[in-house]
Amino acid sequence: MRAYHLVKRLLLKRVLKYEKRLHEFNLKMTARRQVRSMIKTNRSPRLSSQEIKAVRAFYKSKGYSIKNTYWHQHYKAVNGEFHVDYIPEDIFRAIISPRFNQMKQWPALLDKNLYYQLFKDFPQPKPVVQNINGFYYVDKEIVREELAAEICSNTNKPLLIKPTIESGKGKMVESFSIKDGIASHNQLDILSLFRLYKKDFIIQEFVEQSEAMKKLNSTTLNTLRIMTYLRPDDVYILSAVSRIGKPGSSTDNYSAGGILCGITQEGHLKKYGYTLKGEKMEKTYTGIVLEGYEIPSFPDVVKMIKAMHKVVPYFRIISWDIGIDKNNSPLLVEYNTYYQSTRAHQTPNGPLFGKFTDEILAEGLKPY
Repeated sequence: MRAYHLVKRLLLKRVLKYEKRLHEFNLKMTARRQVRSMIKTNRSPRLSSQEIKAVRAFYKSKGYSIKNTYWHQHYKAVNGEFHVDYIPEDIFRAIISPRFNQMKQWPALLDKNLYYQLFKDFPQPKPVVQNINGFYYVDKEIVREELAAEICSNTNKPLLIKPTIESGKGKMVESFSIKDGIASHNQLDILSLFRLYKKDFIIQEFVEQSEAMKKLNSTTLNTLRIMTYLRPDDVYILSAVSRIGKPGSSTDNYSAGGILCGITQEGHLKKYGYTLKGEKMEKTYTGIVLEGYEIPSFPDVVKMIKAMHKVVPYFRIISWDIGIDKNNSPLLVEYNTYYQSTRAHQTPNGPLFGKFTDEILAEGLKPY
């Protein structure tokens, strides 16, 4: 019996090892396909032989073997800046992220319906109806589907519906209003709308955003994407960007035609914004000059996300999406820990880890 358990443990250990390697391989290949597609679409010039050698030498000195320099090629083509310490997305997702963020806590703690318990002390959009594993909740109480639909129908405010598990890139995030029991989204009655989303979704009151943020684009909630890094001594800001939607769009996502613009430490937009197509813009689609544009209450934003990060120490690197409401107060829209994008930060802001580059790359090589 002892021999049986020993063999079982050895086999399980080997299986888990191969599973980990396969998962890492898949993440790397996905990121590489993504960047190669962008390079092809944008016709990005190749790096010089000296630049390629410099990138490989830099990463070799940190203990990493760089098979390609696609991400460096992409960033230089888009923002015109070459840096050896750009963090390739395949390295971040496959090596660094699993080391710093506990995969076993994901996706349970990322269910957007649980935000109201996890971050109960922080402002969030008001929930109207929540569907958790097929159960309907209103004001934290389980209700019948018909009552949930009635409550939605009686809401005379713009609403937003979105999946709460494994959602990303604005997928199935829709704003809508209700008139005579019919939702403006696909002209569905409320019960049909519920069934379209099946289960695990939330309906919230649409956030009435700050006038300053609305000027950037009025059809979307224009959010801030801020990446934080939890260390033993404090929480640090690695990068901050503003996501600005395209007129007529319902989300501010980069993938939906939006603009990414870096934010300075003082809370002002940088000179250039960037689109997925590689466009470099000095103004928003609405004609607002980006450089120097002030983000309302930015010090309050920083204070809030640092406090929130300490609530979930299982994840040491987090990307936060923050809205600014009509009173210029920050509120949590969502947080991301696993499929985070380094591209959203490095395109407008340059190398992601800054003064923590050596520290993070070294720790990324440690077993977990």
